Amino acid sequence: MSERTARAILTVVALGAVWGIVAVAPWVAYVIVGILGTHGWQKVRKWIARRREDPGSEPAEEPLLMEAEVIRALHFLAAPNVFLSALAAELCLSVEAARAVLEALGIRIRRAVRVGDTTGVGVHAEDIPPLPHPSSDDPVEPVDQEQPTNQQGVRVERTDGGFIVYDLADTHRHHKVRDH
Repeated sequence: MSERTARAILTVVALGAVWGIVAVAPWVAYVIVGILGTHGWQKVRKWIARRREDPGSEPAEEPLLMEAEVIRALHFLAAPNVFLSALAAELCLSVEAARAVLEALGIRIRRAVRVGDTTGVGVHAEDIPPLPHPSSDDPVEPVDQEQPTNQQGVRVERTDGGFIVYDLADTHRHHKVRDH
């Protein structure tokens, strides 16, 4: 028997079995249609991807991803932890590529982090690095304490325990503010 004949016979037997199951439990038809639809959609996507590939073209260069972008995305998504899949979607990467980026940056990936009621693979809040400080092109001059400021009636004095705010209009009282 040829392979084509064997496949045809096997297909007929499988369809007969499925028909018998659907006759007994009609709701199973929805599951079967879903499975067949998913399988068909995967085949169509693979066919479209093959048609789009141009054999003579060179692979496109990947966009450069900066460390600051990854850290900002982690802070943006933190609730308080971040799922690896959510980070990958935010950065428009595959999950494998997002994992590789985190590993390259030395950010720990845990097997189980909780976001809401769901647990999954991701970055725990304590493993998220702090946000990078924005770089300034021009240096900022420090404020001279002896020059008048826009707070003409107030003088601030730093102490070991915090700050003392003097209201120069009221010479009898001053307010203490503690360092936190």
